[in-house]
Amino acid sequence: MGLSDILEKKLKGLITFMDDKKIIVAFSGGVDSSLLALLSRKYAKDTLLITERSILYPEEEIEEASKFANINDIPHMIIERDPLKDEDFQCNPENRCYICKIGLYREILEIKNSKNFDIVLDGSNADDLLDYRPGMQALKELKISTPYIDLNINKHEIREICKFYKLDVQSKPSMACFSSRIPYGQIINEKKLNMIREAEKFLKKNFGLKQLRVRLHEEILARIEFLSEDLIRILTDKNIELIKSKLTEICFTYVTIDIEGFRSGSMNEVLDFN
Repeated sequence: MGLSDILEKKLKGLITFMDDKKIIVAFSGGVDSSLLALLSRKYAKDTLLITERSILYPEEEIEEASKFANINDIPHMIIERDPLKDEDFQCNPENRCYICKIGLYREILEIKNSKNFDIVLDGSNADDLLDYRPGMQALKELKISTPYIDLNINKHEIREICKFYKLDVQSKPSMACFSSRIPYGQIINEKKLNMIREAEKFLKKNFGLKQLRVRLHEEILARIEFLSEDLIRILTDKNIELIKSKLTEICFTYVTIDIEGFRSGSMNEVLDFN
C-alpha cells in the first residue's frame, strides 16, 4: 500500500532534511522516535540513538527500544538519569515537563558535541501543538530539531509512514512518563512513582491491556483510566475485587475508575489557558 501524494511529499521532506547529516535521535522506542530512527539509519550520514533510563519509565520500554535498535542495526546509547535529584522537578510545577526536558537534552547535547554529531532530533509532532506541552519551550531554547513539526506531520501520518515501512511499532500506543500521572503541585517522589509503575504493570499483565493510566491523587487515591472497550470487559465483580485487593497491597487507600475513560493529558484539564 502506497502513501498519498501529500504524505509522500512530507516523507521526501524528512529524507531530504536528514541527507548527509550526523544525527542523534532522542529515542524512547515509541512510534514517533522509531520512525525518525529508521529514516536516519537509511538516509543520514551517521546515526546514534540515545534513550533515557530512569524511574519515570517502565523498564519494558527500555528493553523494547534496545530490541528495535538491535534489529535495525542502529548504534544505541542508554543514559542513566535521576530527575528526582532536581528539587524544582520534585515540586511538580505546571512547567514540570520543561524542567525535565532541559535536563535531558543538555546531557544529550554534551554527547552530541563530544562525538561531533551535527544535530539532535526530537519526535514531537504537529498534534503536540494542540495540547499543553511546556517541554516544547525547552526544545526551542536548546535548538533541538523537531522535523515532524517543521513539516506539519501529525501522529496519524507518522503511523501511516510506519505502516509503509512495515514497522511493528505502527500501532504502539502513546506513552507518557509516570510523573504525568501526578497532579500539578503535588510532590513527585520515588514512592509515588513506584506505586504507579506497579499498578499499571499489574493491570496490563492481568487484563491484557495495552493502554491505560493510573492517576495518583494525594498518595492515597488511584483514578484509573481505561479505554472504553476495555472498561466494559473489565468491570465484573470478580475483577473489581482483584483490582482493589492488588492496589491496596501497593498502598493505595482508595481505588476509583474514571467514567470518562482514557484520555491523554487529562491532568491538564485543570489548567487555565485563557
